[in-house]
Amino acid sequence: MKMESTHMTHGTGEDSYARNSLIQADSISKAFPVVKDALEGVYSKMTPKCVMVAELGCAAGPNTLMLLPEIIDITYKTYMINKKSKYTPEIHMFLNDLPTNDFNTISASLPIVHEELNKSREGDLGPYFISATPGSYYKRLFPTEFLHFVHSANSAHWLSQVPKRLIKENGEYINKGNIYIAETSPPEVIEAYREQYKEDFTAFLKCRGQEIVSGGRMVLNIMATTESHKPHHYFMTNVLNTALKDMASQGLIEQEKLDSFEIPFYPPTKEEAKTYIEIEGSFYVHEIKNFTVDWDVPTKDFHNNGQKSNGYAEMDVYVRAKYAIGPIKSGSQCMITSHFGDHIIEDLYSRVTNLIAKQLSCGKLETFHHVISLIKK
Repeated sequence: MKMESTHMTHGTGEDSYARNSLIQADSISKAFPVVKDALEGVYSKMTPKCVMVAELGCAAGPNTLMLLPEIIDITYKTYMINKKSKYTPEIHMFLNDLPTNDFNTISASLPIVHEELNKSREGDLGPYFISATPGSYYKRLFPTEFLHFVHSANSAHWLSQVPKRLIKENGEYINKGNIYIAETSPPEVIEAYREQYKEDFTAFLKCRGQEIVSGGRMVLNIMATTESHKPHHYFMTNVLNTALKDMASQGLIEQEKLDSFEIPFYPPTKEEAKTYIEIEGSFYVHEIKNFTVDWDVPTKDFHNNGQKSNGYAEMDVYVRAKYAIGPIKSGSQCMITSHFGDHIIEDLYSRVTNLIAKQLSCGKLETFHHVISLIKK
């Protein structure tokens, strides 16, 4: 599978990432204390006239610039408290994602973002600049020693490609009947995913190590693996896998198509991530914190500081399932369409919604996250 197929659904329609990213927003909010600490750490060591910030894997929607007001606020307050400079620093934020990302939607939102920023700060808004930087973050994106702060949320668990070792030399697929690591997957499948993640994450760290100034910071917010949240327990891949297998058994999709489809995704353990960071050698690990994200948050209640309403527990599981299916569909539809065609989309996601409803009736759905704060050596 080409990496370009892993982009989120474009536009602002019902199935778009822009309309189905509240769960990712919850993740960003929970990791914000680590981001705040990292930014304050940058300004304790340096006072750049223009702060260079990169948002990697930005997608397109309300989350893309979610941190901009906070970055501006922290920057201004820190400079004022430290009194290291008489001027208000400029801020230049670079938004990165694959070239196939919907940068047009981002551009169209900028005037509204600026108006809201200016209003919230009552006109106390210094110069800031926003640029698009299309490209794979597994390669170099910026000049040497250029960036002061890098942030990436809900993105760096995506691999650059389907693991190479999943196909034998004779062309046989070793994970037949599965689209990801599953209970029935042979050990070689897990090892193939792990090796691909190691290769990709090492390349990611090496590139950022060249681009970030000494003392600069990077915060990565990624889905992760623990004893209670193992890869084959991830409900997003499980429900897609089950639905596609059912469709193959009913002759609605070709078995060979199913056997050749894999999701390029790997949630590392804390130990794996830390080991690869230490081996690559460009960064110190400042801290690693963990949290869970509930994939069952109604839209109207999320905006109430993430708290669920009193009527939440009584809400019909199929209504709740429609909330959970949104992020899954916006994140996987392009991959599914590229491989199987768009004729299966309606049937597939209807099945997935029903499967999610069954899981919700048995308990909550959640994902486990690491937020990793790094300091450039």
